Amino acid sequence: MTSLPGGAHPELRVQLVADTSSVPGARRFVIDGLRQWGREHLVDDAALCVTEMAANSALHSGSPYLRVRLRDVEPGVRLTVEDAGGMVPLAAVAPPPVESQGTTGRGLAIVSVLAESWGIEERLDGRGIWAELAGDGVEHDVRPPVVEYRERAAPQQVVLPADWARVKLLRCPVQLALQIDQRLDDLVRELQLIDYNEGATPPRELGLLIERLVTRPAFARHLGRRTALDAAAMGMEYVDIEMTLPREMAATLRELLAADNLADEISETHQLLTLRSTPEMVSLRTWFTYSIVSQAEEEAEPVPYEEWLRERG
Repeated sequence: MTSLPGGAHPELRVQLVADTSSVPGARRFVIDGLRQWGREHLVDDAALCVTEMAANSALHSGSPYLRVRLRDVEPGVRLTVEDAGGMVPLAAVAPPPVESQGTTGRGLAIVSVLAESWGIEERLDGRGIWAELAGDGVEHDVRPPVVEYRERAAPQQVVLPADWARVKLLRCPVQLALQIDQRLDDLVRELQLIDYNEGATPPRELGLLIERLVTRPAFARHLGRRTALDAAAMGMEYVDIEMTLPREMAATLRELLAADNLADEISETHQLLTLRSTPEMVSLRTWFTYSIVSQAEEEAEPVPYEEWLRERG
């Protein structure tokens, strides 16, 4: 169990991009944390609550990032999703009964039903939605949240479940990284649109494979993209990118690299609109894979891109 200094309750924390692609990552983070603590009986309710809370933040906060916190409050847990969004009107956080709502806007009402207590913490630098789950199977009436006001949130370090890893991509070339990311999006889109009944086309299995491999670790990829975009906006040539992901997802990156290399080989044969990767792009995405796999699986120290290139001659 991960402990905090000063005898505080164990708490796990992670930062993700405030985007719907991060919702599966937030859910996986909470599930893995609860299983590490031996709280499997809380998994279903907690997964549903964090799904709704993270989706609410992604869709409505206007914040670039969100933070998920999981705290042990024996015998239950406290879930919090924080972002840098603006103040929430009180009328918006006292939801009507679930059955009277459409498919959107139901999330906070569902949290209210499942949580023993829930609330919103408004701050000068953002907002936090929290829910305490008892795991007693009791469903509650839809209730307005407890609303608290604070000046600012205290800085929080990332604390992950044991089977998660924090990986660093040091001195990553910003523009080249964004080119790789855009090309991957273009490749997935083109392979989805190809009419496989007409002419020579890439294997359907390749398109499906790349789509699956891109989708599964999307929350980690989007965190890296957000960092690169922020760096580009500031005119930076290089940036250190930090991502968090379950260790077992490193194998997915190996498969994606192999599939991407295969797509390059057939791009000219099958006349894809998505151009073959340049040697510089191949080199950088190979470093991406090496860095993530070695750190996630072997807990290796991060190697800056230029140093990795020199070592390879």
